[in-house]
Amino acid sequence: MKKILYSVMAIAALTFSFTSLTSCEDVPAPYEIPGEDTPDTPAAEPAGTGTQADPFNVAGALKYIENGGDENTEVYVKGKVVSVVSGSYDASYGSLKYYISDDGTETNQFYVFNGYAGPNRTKFSGEDALKAGDEVVICGKLVTFNGTKEFTTGNYVVSINGNGGGSDQPSAGVATGDGTQANPFNSVAANNYASSLAADVESDKDVYIKGKVVSVKEQYNTQYGNATFYISDDGKEGNQFCVYRALYLNNAKYTSGTGVSVGDDVVVCGKVVNYKGNTPETVSGKAYLVSLKSNGGGSGSGSGEGTTGDAKSSNGNFENWTNGQPNNWKTTSSAGNATLSQSTDAHSGKYSVKVAGSTTQNKRLGYKEMTLKAGEYTVTFYAKAATSTGASVRPGYVPVKDGTNPTGSDYKYGDYVNDITSTEWVKVTYTFTIETEGTYSVIIMNAKKPGGDVLIDDYTLALGNTIIIK
Repeated sequence: MKKILYSVMAIAALTFSFTSLTSCEDVPAPYEIPGEDTPDTPAAEPAGTGTQADPFNVAGALKYIENGGDENTEVYVKGKVVSVVSGSYDASYGSLKYYISDDGTETNQFYVFNGYAGPNRTKFSGEDALKAGDEVVICGKLVTFNGTKEFTTGNYVVSINGNGGGSDQPSAGVATGDGTQANPFNSVAANNYASSLAADVESDKDVYIKGKVVSVKEQYNTQYGNATFYISDDGKEGNQFCVYRALYLNNAKYTSGTGVSVGDDVVVCGKVVNYKGNTPETVSGKAYLVSLKSNGGGSGSGSGEGTTGDAKSSNGNFENWTNGQPNNWKTTSSAGNATLSQSTDAHSGKYSVKVAGSTTQNKRLGYKEMTLKAGEYTVTFYAKAATSTGASVRPGYVPVKDGTNPTGSDYKYGDYVNDITSTEWVKVTYTFTIETEGTYSVIIMNAKKPGGDVLIDDYTLALGNTIIIK
């Protein structure tokens, strides 16, 4: 009887289980099962021609590679940032590794290898410089590397979210100017023009370039008297152009009292080159400053006292100063060995120069080296003691040969002018004869006896009726 009962119960249980299982087919699942009934995200259709005006979309970039696109040609691609590779930022290079796609998702994403924030390897500020969803236009070369389709190293961002993405990001930039003195290139046009040249081939003409100083790489090279700095339209790194080893105003060498600072407005003239085929810049020693307007720059060397007066003036009246030093009154040789400073005690105008004295050594104020023809020259200037100690001065000149420093016997002087007081200006006149055309520096000695500081103003140098310095 028990066996019969157990058999009936088993059959009933089996029947219930079967019925329950079949009835569950009509009950909806409490959540969506991954991979079931989820529509695929449609890939974007290839679009664009790869130009700056009509960039590829990501699908277009992929098709370009698949169709055998030129790996040596730069193209433009537009997309949205998917992600930045964690740890890819290196401060020494400033590049990033990241992915883009047409819609900002991982679907058909494209690898951007070692990309930069702007042309000429402009550095990103950090790993957070790009954010997921940022819309970017990138310029660079497309390759397939180990099976991965990607932008190769050296690519750069042209725009972020249509406008450069903020103050720390490069703007798209618009080329302006034709490179003439009347209409100088801006930094974008200068980059474009230099980039159009064959690698390491100098331009066949001098061009004019204007901009605001972004940074100063080398303020003053003591051996060559030139400087290296970067300029752009707005003083930011986006679209900056490299002014490489250019000379100072009037195509003269920089000295310890001259220089440019971050924020200064400049115009540069000279030849340009596409160095190694990837770095547009001015040609070393073949460019110079045409104009300089100091704007109280922040990080360039020098005293930061800015520029006053006309930078193109010969500056015999000492009205023209850059970074606390009188323009043109600094020699590349040891002819001018005195410490100079600006004084508002002037014979005329606003300023004179104070020439620091010494009781152990004669100190000299020297004008920059220049070519003087054979002939008779006349010097006039005014002197006044800066302190009650009094002063003694002695006018003169010295030949400078092959950039070497003059020795004691090289210096030629007129008479001492003694007993100069701090109460009145004394006029000094000196005449001398140059026998052979050559390079010379005109000087004023501040004698070690008494060795006090002396003020100098209104210096003139004339060859007959021709005024050379005034």
